[in-house]
Order: sequence, then structure tokens, then C-alpha cells
Amino acid sequence: MRKTRGFLLGPEGETNFYHVVSRVAGRELLFGNEDKEVFRILLLKQLQFTGLRALAWCFMGNHFHLLLEVPDKAAALKGWTDEDYIKQLGVLRKEWSSHQLLGDLAMYQENGHADGVREIVEQVKGRMFDLSKFMKELKLKMTLAYNKKHGRVGALWEGRFKSVLLESGDAVRTVAAYIDLNPIRAGLAEDPADYRWCSYAAAVAGVKGARQALTFAVMGKQRVAWKKVEAEYRCLLYGSGEERLGGETVDGSARKKGGFTQEEIEQVWQVGGRLPLAAALRCRVRYFTDGAVLGGQRYVDEFFDRKRECFGASRKDGGRRMRGAQWGELRALRDLQKDVLRRPT
Repeated sequence: MRKTRGFLLGPEGETNFYHVVSRVAGRELLFGNEDKEVFRILLLKQLQFTGLRALAWCFMGNHFHLLLEVPDKAAALKGWTDEDYIKQLGVLRKEWSSHQLLGDLAMYQENGHADGVREIVEQVKGRMFDLSKFMKELKLKMTLAYNKKHGRVGALWEGRFKSVLLESGDAVRTVAAYIDLNPIRAGLAEDPADYRWCSYAAAVAGVKGARQALTFAVMGKQRVAWKKVEAEYRCLLYGSGEERLGGETVDGSARKKGGFTQEEIEQVWQVGGRLPLAAALRCRVRYFTDGAVLGGQRYVDEFFDRKRECFGASRKDGGRRMRGAQWGELRALRDLQKDVLRRPT
């Protein structure tokens, strides 16, 4: 499969969902609690400005995961006026660059410089409801904040972010749980509700926006009692699988591993078996970062048909059965052959 620019963009005219991951250059454990809090604040502002919504998220010591809902831009901006765009820029008024733009805007308006006003309005419009621009700005802002605080210079992130296009429903719900289980896989918490920098912890703590986002991710609709949502979500988060000690966490305490060892995973595969979904989510699942597109057979096939020119002539369809676990009807665009499931090290 050949890569093309914008390859992972979902169908036009629809709301699309993406799992995005970005890692620190060298994968060093750079982010402490204060850094994660800075990132959380930057994320919330960037979401508010761009119109995207994070259904699930997790900030770790050297990377972050976001499950993003990206509305169709044309539909979302229908009926917006110049005044609406100017008001939206005010969300970021405390940032130096936005403060400068607002100053220029006031000058243009005072002088009757319509072209200058229009240029700024178009700049704001171009930054909204756009996944690539959202990620570029978010990572740049975190780089500037981190470098200033820690007296460093240079790049912070490991190249471009990874993204996987998701179908609403099972794919979104499964990836949300995978994201919230990050601190469990890393041995940083026994319960994701105890790890402040993930969406499940925020929802359990009563944060309204986090509850609304997870409700949609889990149930596919908004008007559902949180008690029901949490009960269903916890069934996915806390599946079968023995906990055992192994190694140490970054703070020197004993690392607890939920789920199966790598040896046990391989034994299951050798006899033709597949892990239960909840156990698989406690492993590192490459399909969620390298699968390109994730959803039902029809959804993945439709994406394949839209991008047919990007594939070899011998390939006839898109959806590939996922290996290693009981994934239900989920299919991936990429047929991964190695290390599809692996315990974190």
C-alpha cells in the first residue's frame, strides 16, 4: 500500500473519528505531573477553538493518545459570519500570536481596511475543524511551553503524529477503552480512575465534558445516564486476566501487569485461540496505531474503494481480519503480520 498525502482523511460530508498518537523524540520520559497539566490546559483550549471534540484521551510520560471527533467542516461552518470567526479567535486571546492578530484586526477595522479583516477571518476559518492543523498547533504550543519551562531548545516530538480512521460504534468504543487503559499497561495505576490525566478519571471525578464525551464514545448517543454508561464501560476496562508483578515503574515501585504475559499470548496463538477482548486491551495493540482504518467490513471496504489507486492491482478488497483476540466484527485496512499484540516492556 502506497502512502499519499491526506490518505487517512475520512469521507467528505460526514463526521469522522480518529485515534491519534504522538511520541516524544527519543521516547524519553520527559513529562512530569506539571507538564501533563499544562498539556491538558492547552488541549482544552485548542479543542474549544477548533471545534473538535476529544472523546477519550491519555497523557503519559513520553506520549499522548487522543480519540477525536472531527465534524464535517462545510456543514459545521454553515451560516458563520465574519463576526463569528473573530469571536472564535478570542478563545485564544491570551496567546501572544492571537493577541497580535486581534490587535491587527482592531487596527484594520478602525482604518476601514476590509481586505486586512478578510485575510484574518480566512486564517481563522482555515484553522477550524481540521485534524492536521489541530495537531500541528497543539504540538507546537506544548513544545514552546515545555522548552520555556525547562530551558531547552529544539524539537520535542518524534516526527508526524500517527492516526487511525475509526468507524463509529464498536471501533470508537474499543479504542476509547484502549486509551484509558494506558496507565494500567504502564504500571502507573491499578485503576484508570486513579490516573488523573486520562478521560475515564476525569469522567469519574464528575467533569461534565468528559462524561458527555465518553457517553457518546461508549453508547453512540448523548442522553444516557452516566451510571449506565460507566457500568458498561467498566465491563470493557476490567475484563478477565490475572495481575502479576514484574519490573518497576518510573518511580521505582513494583509494576503490576494486568492480563496475560507475552508467553501466554503466544501459547494461545499456537493452538489457534484468540484472547478475550478485555485481556487484549491490556496489551499494546498495533492495529490501533498502525491499522490505518478500523471498523466493520463494509466501512473498511468503502474506504478501500475510495482510495483504490493507492493499492496494488492484485488487492481486491479492504477489510482484513484482525489477529490475536476476539475482535468481533472489527476489521483493519492493514494486514499486520508481526507483534500485533505485545505486553508493554
